[in-house]
Amino acid sequence: MLQATNLWFGYPHSPDILKGVSLAIEPGKRLAIAGENGSGKTTLARLLCGLLKPVAGAVTVDDLNTSDPAAVFEVRRKAGIVFQDPDDQLVEVMVEREIGFGLRNLGLEMGEIKRRVTAALEVFAIEHLRRRPCHLLSAGEKQTVTIASIFAMRPDYVILDESTSLLDAGSRRRVLHAVDRLLAETGAGLGFISMRIEDIWTCDEVMFLREGRIDFKGTREAFLGHLDKIGVPLYGLPELLRRLERPVPGLAQALSRGRDLSAGSLADALLELAEAREARDTGDAREAGDAGDAREAGGARDAGDAGEGGGPCR
Repeated sequence: MLQATNLWFGYPHSPDILKGVSLAIEPGKRLAIAGENGSGKTTLARLLCGLLKPVAGAVTVDDLNTSDPAAVFEVRRKAGIVFQDPDDQLVEVMVEREIGFGLRNLGLEMGEIKRRVTAALEVFAIEHLRRRPCHLLSAGEKQTVTIASIFAMRPDYVILDESTSLLDAGSRRRVLHAVDRLLAETGAGLGFISMRIEDIWTCDEVMFLREGRIDFKGTREAFLGHLDKIGVPLYGLPELLRRLERPVPGLAQALSRGRDLSAGSLADALLELAEAREARDTGDAREAGDAGDAREAGGARDAGDAGEGGGPCR
């Protein structure tokens, strides 16, 4: 279990970032950690992975105390983090070497490293980026690569610190599906820091930080009601209907009154959104393929006519 007990932390310029925060992430469980800007989410993420040490309280990863210098390597092997800004995490020149970087640090054999790199590229649908220089990737591609790199290491716990914030809707869906698949296969625990409904709805429980303290902890459904009560927006809700191919009966009214939004109607809407977008993407790809085939066929006919007429044929 990844556990934080009565955490207190501050910086010289801001001494009270976290005030008495406690949480637990069990293997196979997923905890969403939400909060407004400046609430201490990123600081908490770094504490959970041992990158920062608490001023008071303790963080333990399977009974290993993150403040124990002798436990540093094992803690970082067991708990991986993906930062919000991928440029803070990328260290290699090429994508395949980036995904293999952590594996080499673990001392794995070259054959196992190659297998894991190939598997990560496949699961996250970025095989085409294998030999692409990291500095030439888009922001969303960089973010996907950093997530793939952490999951390739197969940690027991993963902390995603707003790690889907740079992804478009289609890429976010593919990454969330890949994360869901890998968590199911490995049984790893997840701490997902986000203020997006798509991310939060993949988790079992939600915790809301406000001014360094836990302001709410409970179910996803109750969380929506809590946000409505305190007047804090959740990203993704307003865009939901705009991206649907067809409206979901009753959801528009519910979206305008967050407190009445049910888990069932939201889940149905997200499912319809995904299916509609996949259908549209597939249709667009098919049309592009048909157009390409037509152009190739036309070009072949033109070349044949030129050959028959005695023109140059290369």
